[in-house]
Amino acid sequence: MARESFFNISDIIRDRRKLMVFLVCVAVSLLSWLMINLGQEYSSTVLVPVSYVNFPQNKVLLNNIPNQLAVNVNGSGYDLLQYDDKLMLDTLVINLDNLKMSSFGDYERGYLDPAILSQSLQKRINGAIGINRVLSDSIEFLFDLKVSRVVKVKPVVQYSLEAGHVLLDSIAAFPSEVEIFGPLTLLDTLQYIKTKVINTGELNAKKAFVGMLDIDRFGNDARVYPDSVKVQIDVDRLTEKRFMITPEQLNVPDSLRLLTFPTNVEVISQIPISKFNDISKSEFSVSVDYLDLQKDYLVLPVTIEKWPTAARQTKVVPTQVEIVISEKDS
Repeated sequence: MARESFFNISDIIRDRRKLMVFLVCVAVSLLSWLMINLGQEYSSTVLVPVSYVNFPQNKVLLNNIPNQLAVNVNGSGYDLLQYDDKLMLDTLVINLDNLKMSSFGDYERGYLDPAILSQSLQKRINGAIGINRVLSDSIEFLFDLKVSRVVKVKPVVQYSLEAGHVLLDSIAAFPSEVEIFGPLTLLDTLQYIKTKVINTGELNAKKAFVGMLDIDRFGNDARVYPDSVKVQIDVDRLTEKRFMITPEQLNVPDSLRLLTFPTNVEVISQIPISKFNDISKSEFSVSVDYLDLQKDYLVLPVTIEKWPTAARQTKVVPTQVEIVISEKDS
């Protein structure tokens, strides 16, 4: 008769004592395997967050620098499990006091040696695991001399006007000038600074918006004071205003007399409501020119010669007048 195995699977499931013995054996085996593997040497790559302090005074950084470093480390499995998270969670503060600088055209360039960074990381973890090397290339810093300039503000606005409305004046910024601190090479020829795009939608009244100034192209360390302006857009509704005006007669020979029918023409103009009472008849001028006379046609076109800048869509009725020509008495 064959000998019955103590660890028969069906017996283990039915017998609680055998199940416990089986589970203990499995746990001991797993623990032994884990201890053996954790005791072996491994290498791993981790991303270490970094920040920078003590930037060179009176200089502005022009390029982007990494906020993480890829670092290759080695150690026992146990130590890597313990210190990997410490490296990835604790920010490495890099002091730029001793940054090596060299000339680079109109700029200055500085480098951070990966070997020095490796030493800093090794001190930080007290030798528990080994820092093989920093995988990132040398960190380069490109600096320019930091200066300040006072420049005009140019609002950048995307807008539309409701029908029957008009923009009264050019879009204005308050304050109209700001002081910007940034790289000499960019600010030396700078005439104005733009706002970031302001999208107003459709307008039917005077509105004011906050416009943030766009300094992204001046480098990471660029600053502007104030950093925002009030952008004002003057919008008004149009209304109609009419004037009866006698056309001025141009280039009529001295020997001739010219009569027009009608004697007066009507000038019709769209005027912003806020300017309605400010605009007078004297600001308009219309004319007829004898040189426009065509053979066999005793009519002359009426031309609007002058109108105020606030007047919009100005027209004249009628657009031409009949004429009667006679000779003056000698």
